[in-house]
Amino acid sequence: MLSSGGLALIPTETVYGLAVAVAPLAQVRTAEGAPGEPSVNGAALPPASSGYRRIFSVKQRDLTQTVPWLVGGVEDLDRYGCAVDEVTRALADAFWPGALTLIVRANDRVPRFMQAADGTVALRCSASPVVAALINACGCPLATTSANTHGMPAPAAWAAVEQRVLEGVDAAIDAGETPCQDASTIVSCVSGEVVIARYGALSEDDIQRVAKTARMRIQDRQ
Repeated sequence: MLSSGGLALIPTETVYGLAVAVAPLAQVRTAEGAPGEPSVNGAALPPASSGYRRIFSVKQRDLTQTVPWLVGGVEDLDRYGCAVDEVTRALADAFWPGALTLIVRANDRVPRFMQAADGTVALRCSASPVVAALINACGCPLATTSANTHGMPAPAAWAAVEQRVLEGVDAAIDAGETPCQDASTIVSCVSGEVVIARYGALSEDDIQRVAKTARMRIQDRQ
């Protein structure tokens, strides 16, 4: 279902997410938006009936907001990012798989409509075996965002998923309560500094500790 472009509700170790496979979206990545049709970054979006567009209708969220990708491992930093800095790599090595989302500059494998306005994409390697199995089965990352109406709490248990969200997906996996019970921490080092874009399950102290060690290694080589 995911490989054919459908929308699924899946458990991660942090919160439940609305997920689509990235591979079916590649065909529209270079198309230009038609006059009168919605576009993001000047690029056409998939049709309104697609799983990707339905993420935004289910969440009642603006189409210009980005959807993070769940990826298979650290190697995907280079597969989908470019000019990835050493601190970001150190954070991935330390906390992936886990509750850390890393913002990196996107390369051409990331469709323009899935990039932020500044040309970045958010990547996370989840510790959930369900997510790992789905990524492996689909052979591509999953574009995934929390399974809630925009502005509502992200559900950390099946019982907390809104009925209207359940009714908006093609398939759903009930895994009870998630182990982590909190959303991932989102970090960007694109500016050269460690910026926490969203506080979550991983503490700022742990992030800064790893970043400091990485900076010291860089200085030692200079």
